[in-house]
Amino acid sequence: MNRLKEIEDEISRHDKFIIGSHRSPEADAIGSQLGLSRALRQRGKQTILYNRDGVPKNLSFLKGSDSILEHDELPEEVTDVEMGIVVDCSDLERLGDKGERLFRRLPIINIDHHKDNTNFGDINYVESVAATTQIIADLIEYMGLKLDEPIATALYSGIIADTSSFQNENVSANLLGKAAKLLESGADARSVIVNLYEREPFSKLKLLGEVLSTAKFEDRIVWAEITPEKIEKAGATQEDTEGIVGKLRTTEGAKVACLFKKLPEETIKVSLRSKDGVDVSEVAGEFGGGGHRVAAGCMVDGKMEKVEERVLREIKKRMDGVPRSTKQ
Repeated sequence: MNRLKEIEDEISRHDKFIIGSHRSPEADAIGSQLGLSRALRQRGKQTILYNRDGVPKNLSFLKGSDSILEHDELPEEVTDVEMGIVVDCSDLERLGDKGERLFRRLPIINIDHHKDNTNFGDINYVESVAATTQIIADLIEYMGLKLDEPIATALYSGIIADTSSFQNENVSANLLGKAAKLLESGADARSVIVNLYEREPFSKLKLLGEVLSTAKFEDRIVWAEITPEKIEKAGATQEDTEGIVGKLRTTEGAKVACLFKKLPEETIKVSLRSKDGVDVSEVAGEFGGGGHRVAAGCMVDGKMEKVEERVLREIKKRMDGVPRSTKQ
């Protein structure tokens, strides 16, 4: 059965939806929520939007972003909601405890692009494309709904974020065609670039300096640590840590970049990026995480030194056979 038709038929049978995305969201998650919600309202549907951690500051420019409820704003019981739609989320656990409890009580449409998605929905549309917003654009077009400027901008922001501005290997002719259509529909490309890449607080630049000053580069792997002490010294916030692993990835000669961030209770958040030849989602999978071939992550319990040792060892196993060329 045509999956888009299956989703449209299910949406047609219901009136009130809650749309959720993964904790610690980025543009693909938030853009998917906002784009889909605004489109469904064209059909007279009601929507509640939820993300445990709310909207990052750099995405507050997207219209409707202030309607997304975070953890403390979502009631334990949400009445009259008939169906849940989860976007850009590989597992229900990634919604956070409150979101997971709420969505498990509902029939679910699961729309995602992560290859490690657990197919937790009653209807699952999981396709390994560049961004979930790419799938949402297809759904909106299939349903005959209008791609207005706010929708187009929200969806375009997800594509830009998840392709690193069309720099990653997940870029295809089909994706570029969809991006062009979003621009034709009024997507504000300049606002997306400015807000995603040109509005970093000075505290983030200071934190970047702290992190890069202690970075290490060996055997085509570049890695660095973020500790609460470094964050405090820079006068930064947890949100300021986002995107730093991408700076590491630009190192000439590096095949894999790793960022190890110390969280409370001896837990280390590991962010992984690669250029070519190494599937970092496989590395993350060894530690209960996941993601994409070139971008993945996981949470590992333990002290920083031991976690680094384990993760780097796992990466090196997968470096065997990877050409030592200068190709980036």
